[in-house]
Amino acid sequence: MIKHTHTDSSEINFSKLEKRILNINDPLLNKSNDIREMLYQLTIDNMPTLIVATGGSKVVAYYLQLIIERLGIDGIICEVIEPRDYFYKANRNQFSNLIAISSSGNTNGIKEAFNDFNGSKFLITQNNQEADYQVVSWSNEKYDTEKSFISLVSTLGPITLMLDSTASLNMEIGYDEIKKINDKIKELFIISKEKIDKLSVNFKDTSLIQVISGYETKTSSSILESNLVEIGLAAPVIHDKGSFCHGRSNLLFQYPNSHVIYLCHQRRELDDILIELINREYSNISIFDIEDIKENYFLKEYYLILQMYFLSKKIADDKNIDLTQPEYNPKLVKKLYNFRGEM
Repeated sequence: MIKHTHTDSSEINFSKLEKRILNINDPLLNKSNDIREMLYQLTIDNMPTLIVATGGSKVVAYYLQLIIERLGIDGIICEVIEPRDYFYKANRNQFSNLIAISSSGNTNGIKEAFNDFNGSKFLITQNNQEADYQVVSWSNEKYDTEKSFISLVSTLGPITLMLDSTASLNMEIGYDEIKKINDKIKELFIISKEKIDKLSVNFKDTSLIQVISGYETKTSSSILESNLVEIGLAAPVIHDKGSFCHGRSNLLFQYPNSHVIYLCHQRRELDDILIELINREYSNISIFDIEDIKENYFLKEYYLILQMYFLSKKIADDKNIDLTQPEYNPKLVKKLYNFRGEM
């Protein structure tokens, strides 16, 4: 097993995160244009779209699903699945568009899915490549490549370019529009860090983290879950707010020392009841919301995503674990990651 003590790599990668994101989103390069054209085609055609992704890329897929469904003219049907699930999905031929998201572009199962699919095909990946389908790459010559086991940018980079596209699909997004979005991103980085810095919880001895989420916070809850699992910080369980009321609350009763992360966009009656009861019975809940900003829906979820990044770093720091270079079993990880056989 590879051993890593808590080194400076986590601090370096995190300190460079904002700069790397803004370099990807450089207004002069306008890398969001390809994603904007893809989204414009998808929303104008108004046809059902299937998105395949796995690991950290699935977080990007959920954000893309959020955008497609909310920007669609008549409410586009959009579904996110794992690459392996593609050939087990009996109604896959009912979808008109297939989007695959993979940082490397070589995720096992994607090429087989592309070869089988008869509709429009798109690949969102880090570096451009020759293919008989449309490739949307998110890196550029200004991007300082991140060297880490857990890539922070490969998730947040494409999500940021997608955020640009929500500003306008039916017209060119210019320098001023992207700069305005980048100024807002800088602001959200600052207040996200400040919010986590004020958190009084110490996660050193926390082995179970229960996340209470909903459809609107699927992306932010997924990034936290992905980080907790892939870094090995704690065992995460994501509860839907409604399902938590129907039996799933017993996990908190059985494990009262676990910590609850509560995510929401807008406080409704159910949110108030859940927060009040959990606070009264256990006093181990941290609430993350977007009530301190007045922005569009996509920026609000982007803000919650940033909070989950900084929360992940705090949990790692409390446990003295390197966020971007965690311990792992090299034989197991490399053999599984490089598997290219039949799925």
